[in-house]
Amino acid sequence: MERYPSRRSLVEPAMYRISILGTLDKQWSDYCGGMTIEHESDQKRGAITILTGRVADQAALFGVLNSLYDIGCPILSVEYTEAG
Repeated sequence: MERYPSRRSLVEPAMYRISILGTLDKQWSDYCGGMTIEHESDQKRGAITILTGRVADQAALFGVLNSLYDIGCPILSVEYTEAG
């Protein structure tokens, strides 16, 4: 397997956009690492919640993803948007 050098570090802050199926109340923001919570509607999937925000590193990102899993939120996508 070929390895490509990465310009991003696993231990640097970064912005992410996480999409989950369903509607997550905005009061869950603190539980989800302080991410901003917005809602969208999709014709095929119905209600979708978008969480955006800065996380300290990839360990913190996994913490947010685990929190979403713990409360039963189906994760549709995780997108890196920009460095810290």
